[in-house]
Amino acid sequence: MKKKLLTAACLLALGSTAFAAEEVQDRHGFYGHVGWYDIELDSHWDSGSTQSGGVGLGWFFNKNVALEVEYNYFNQIPNYAIGARTDVENTALNLLLNDTSWMGSATTHPFIKLGYGELSDKYGVYHPDLEDGYYKVGVGIEHFASDNVFLRAGYDWLDSGERGDHQVWYVSYGFFFGDTVKSGAAPAPKPVEKAKDSDGDGVLDANDQCPGTPAGAAVDTNGCPLDSDNDGVYDYQDACPGTAPGVQVDEKGCEVKVAEEVVVDMRLNFDTNKYEIKPEMVAEIAKVAEFLRQYPDVNAEIQGHTDSVGSSAYNQGLSERRANSVKDYLVSNFGIDASRLTAKGYGEEQPIADNSTEEGRALNRRAEAHAETMTTK
Repeated sequence: MKKKLLTAACLLALGSTAFAAEEVQDRHGFYGHVGWYDIELDSHWDSGSTQSGGVGLGWFFNKNVALEVEYNYFNQIPNYAIGARTDVENTALNLLLNDTSWMGSATTHPFIKLGYGELSDKYGVYHPDLEDGYYKVGVGIEHFASDNVFLRAGYDWLDSGERGDHQVWYVSYGFFFGDTVKSGAAPAPKPVEKAKDSDGDGVLDANDQCPGTPAGAAVDTNGCPLDSDNDGVYDYQDACPGTAPGVQVDEKGCEVKVAEEVVVDMRLNFDTNKYEIKPEMVAEIAKVAEFLRQYPDVNAEIQGHTDSVGSSAYNQGLSERRANSVKDYLVSNFGIDASRLTAKGYGEEQPIADNSTEEGRALNRRAEAHAETMTTK
């Protein structure tokens, strides 16, 4: 029976036509198979051969190497010595080495099987002597009828040591779920990922050193916004393009005007109880006039002062006369609009020197101009 089974399987495999003109280069992935098995226990057990079904699940690492788990359930194996029958389970882990280049090809090839397994006597007819691990060596032939469907036939020799050697003949049908690589057809090209320019500035993301540039902003070859006037503010943010080099700018790229206080300095000293303008005073008064001309939006206050000689009431009037004297001179001789001038007397209340000395009193008999403004540079 077993010889006929094996012969039929081999003829079936070898007689199959090639399923494709392309040569199979490799395969890898999961597979499963179901088959018909014939087991013959060692003669020591006084048993005949028994046929049954079996299944296997495995993985092709490549076209030459596969690893699988195999299971068989043999029903009603006779024990002629005691006139009884039992069921035997066979479980094994197999390593298959396919010869796809020397005697065979990736489509049809012989293989060698190496494995380890165990037999289990379900009803204890042989138990415990039969139940033990065994080492397996097998040979066979495998044929792929298509990319997925394959047929297999083979012979396994099970070495149980002192418990004897058993033999299994089988033929099986399998289905391969993995990938088959062929030489006749080029592998499907991997989709080419389109180069991206996420911010749409014309520079690809891979080269863009300044990602996220706002739409419409002019950029350089590195994808960074331009700063044409080198003021530290990008062109698309620069409200004042063309800033001169070195000029301090604000966040909008516009020149920062630094405020500076400008003060006119005029001081006239009068003789005791006098308020007339003397020729040597004209140069000081001209300073006020020039200042007011330079800053037409600025007004000036002319302040008169006295020493402490005399009564406070008299000194107050004298200080006012001194202030008005300077004001009138600016209007009459320098053409300053009177509306921009205020004359004010402070009497003896704001001395700048010691009134107990002649030198101090001379300094306190004075007129000053107070005019200031803020300018930018």
